[in-house]
Amino acid sequence: MDENNELNKDENVEYTAHEMTDEEIKAAADNIGTTPLTSYSYDTERSTTYGAGATVVTPPPVEEKPKKKRPFLKVLGVIGLAACFGIVASGTFFGTSRALDLITAGNETVESKDDSYVKPEKNDNIGTAQNTGVDNLVINKTDVAQVISADNNVVVDVVKKNMSCSVAISVTFTTYQSFFGQRYSYESEGGGSGFIVGSNDTELLIATNNHVVENATKIQVIFCDDETVSATVRSTDPDNDLAIISVPLKDIPDKTAEVITEATLGDSDSAEIGEMVIAIGNALGYGQSVTVGYLSAKDREVTVGGVTQKLLQTDAAINGGNSGGPLFNVRGEVVGINCAKYTDTDVEGMCFAIPISVAQPILKDLMKDIIPEEEQGYLGVSIKTITDEVAAFYGWPKGVYVYSVVEGGSAEKSGIFAGDIITSVNGKTTLTSEKLKSVVNSYKIGETITVTIMRNENGEWSEKNIDVTLMKKPVTD
Repeated sequence: MDENNELNKDENVEYTAHEMTDEEIKAAADNIGTTPLTSYSYDTERSTTYGAGATVVTPPPVEEKPKKKRPFLKVLGVIGLAACFGIVASGTFFGTSRALDLITAGNETVESKDDSYVKPEKNDNIGTAQNTGVDNLVINKTDVAQVISADNNVVVDVVKKNMSCSVAISVTFTTYQSFFGQRYSYESEGGGSGFIVGSNDTELLIATNNHVVENATKIQVIFCDDETVSATVRSTDPDNDLAIISVPLKDIPDKTAEVITEATLGDSDSAEIGEMVIAIGNALGYGQSVTVGYLSAKDREVTVGGVTQKLLQTDAAINGGNSGGPLFNVRGEVVGINCAKYTDTDVEGMCFAIPISVAQPILKDLMKDIIPEEEQGYLGVSIKTITDEVAAFYGWPKGVYVYSVVEGGSAEKSGIFAGDIITSVNGKTTLTSEKLKSVVNSYKIGETITVTIMRNENGEWSEKNIDVTLMKKPVTD
């Protein structure tokens, strides 16, 4: 008996030593709970490369906190587009100059354990190149059983079929700053992801997020065989964070053209919560990698950069550089375009994608043949975007402010006046000058468009729809 335990003895009891039997030892062991294990986190301040500098952290005692409601729209300010779009300065790109922004964290796979499973026929058509342009943007369904094979689990099969339609995107920006009256410029590099959605006689067309390529001075696409080709922005829809970039077919080597394919677009409207989803993208600049999760929710209303969208929610990891990349279902169909993640110390696994059923008609419109400048319609207005600050200060609607109209031009002849605020054209929201110009330029001279405006009449804003027949842009000396 330990001398330190003398105070615990009962003086009326005789204490004797006892050797425990095997049964008593086992019974005592069964009553011992598991010892809390330490957790590990990465100390990035000590790390020179991603994934290094691990430190041990002992978890603090868990305290019960009263539950409080957190409106989902508080995602604004917490949603980090930068978390899905990689960018660094000084001409470096996460330690790699060619691969873009993906660090592989280990690919999760799922296998069938059902003894009654019968091997179906394998479908080799998923991801096959069709190169039929806009007409190929159709919903294409395939029975899930056709994708799964007995010797290949579903994730591996989807990845093998679709790595060829997925691309990494590298972008360069020029940033200007002024110091003591001197203006300096420097380059920064970043990256994102995309996927092939069509082609025409001269271009290969790739879908991505607008925020990946916005204001980029240089864009490069890295295909599945690591071939790098320069690309340009073809058309964008900032309000829906979508863009089409193009690569000239003549610049694609024959060996690359033989292996790349066109993505098959699915139907996100019919997708069910709980379905497995697979993200392919270029996270943290290390080239294409794969993450796996489940469709957590649909129609999540999320506000990012002042734009509110209804997005798919998934717990598949979406990291810096995944923006613009495809989110596949187990049939190998694109059901979403990865765009953002919820970043908060209390949150894990809340990532978001634009539903493909929403994106598909927009992408189809962005892929239309570009009208030559000499054939583009001309509205004839001088305009300026109304910022959030201006709208709040003056109590104006958001849109594009018309501060003058060209005499004898399309707008003036149709009844659009200085002071009107244009909000949409043919039902397409045009809240910025750039978007208004882009939409108007997609129509030819002589076509009639419906311009929606807000007009202040007797101190009250009222909405009006005005039909405008587009004229030719006047030639100026």
